Amino acid sequence: MLTILQKSQFVMLFLFLFLFSCSGKKANTLKPIGYEKGNVLIVENGNLKAVFVDNTEIKPTHKAGYSGIAQLYHAEEDSIIFVPDYAGFNLEHIFGGDSLHQLFEPRRHPMTLFRKSGDEVLLYQEPTPLSDVESLTEFKVVKPHYIDITFQCIFHSDQFFRHAYTGLFWANYIHNPEDKKIYFKGVAENGNKGSSWIPAYSEEHGVKSTHRGTQDNNDFFFAGNFNARLANHYSEFRFTDPFYFGRFGKMVLAYFFDAKEIIRFSQSPTGGGEANPSWNFQYIIPSFETEKRYSFKVRMVYKPFIREEDISNEYKKWNGAK
Repeated sequence: MLTILQKSQFVMLFLFLFLFSCSGKKANTLKPIGYEKGNVLIVENGNLKAVFVDNTEIKPTHKAGYSGIAQLYHAEEDSIIFVPDYAGFNLEHIFGGDSLHQLFEPRRHPMTLFRKSGDEVLLYQEPTPLSDVESLTEFKVVKPHYIDITFQCIFHSDQFFRHAYTGLFWANYIHNPEDKKIYFKGVAENGNKGSSWIPAYSEEHGVKSTHRGTQDNNDFFFAGNFNARLANHYSEFRFTDPFYFGRFGKMVLAYFFDAKEIIRFSQSPTGGGEANPSWNFQYIIPSFETEKRYSFKVRMVYKPFIREEDISNEYKKWNGAK
């Protein structure tokens, strides 16, 4: 005969197994609860006004499939920096080296936008149908001219990723800048000179489009017919510091990244249309584990341009304060 204590323990075990079997992999989730939802959320703080969007169509111009920052305004700049049809910090691709049967999977799967606080929004995507990746992006607009971003993701399956790594790719579609280059501190691939400022430009979409760090010696697999071609066509340059910037009129738009992560810079001269380059980046995770949370941090800076070293100092300040 079971004692009362044994019966109680048996019941508790049964309930635990029942709940676990019902919840399955979704017991480990990034989904926000209890926040206001919206297709468009606007945050103003300091000199910035940011318009955040999910990936639904927003009339009259914003097209379906583009999420993140639809537009970014500064108190000292009237022109719009992102292409009106598209967005900045737009999650484009999830890849593992094989040719993608469906390009732009994150674009095609619904996203949900939440307001966390007066200066914070959350962008959530349930596990994607092909790669089974769940993600959450937290944006915080910080005085006077920053957006601090934390991206998290969970891989609920490894079936899509057959080559022991995963990559995620973001695009920033820039609206007709006079200067279409991106700038970073780096070295030529086989050069002997020290680090210097490199004005990088890809002459054609998918040609010399990705810049790796000097410590990034990973030889990740890419199939011969891999079709997200901005991601695996390497330039002759390597960056030494994990940040880059582009010029937009009198302004500068910079992206700072965690030094401990594998980040790659990518660019296209026509990613957002004939006159509209895209200034992009990738986050690569080797030998990932399923049901584990992965994350990295980014700081965006949008302010009047002073000089290159001002951006270096901004990065050092941010990196030292993390």
